[in-house]
Amino acid sequence: MTKLVAHTIETVLLTDLIDTHEREMGLKPMALETQLLLERVEAGGHSGEFLADAFISAYRGTAFNRGLNELNSLDAEGFRLFHQILHMKRIKGWSDHALFQIEQQIRLINV
Repeated sequence: MTKLVAHTIETVLLTDLIDTHEREMGLKPMALETQLLLERVEAGGHSGEFLADAFISAYRGTAFNRGLNELNSLDAEGFRLFHQILHMKRIKGWSDHALFQIEQQIRLINV
């Protein structure tokens, strides 16, 4: 006797797959995950220092005195945060006052 097995076929648009992939990888400009950034900076270590330096450099327009090869040491979450930092002033609704407050918190952590 042959068993019949029913399978549900889900239709997924290629554009939806690409959007999901870009969002997960942090390649599509996304709003800065402020709380996560501050948690990572507070946790310290290489990634915390790297992300703090990246934020200060991007916010103030000062030199970023690190090698980009250090990106290889970041996990996916850290890489996503770095990408968000690069685009933080390109996201609709960004606020200099809010970025200034984040900078001040980062400086307090790194004292």
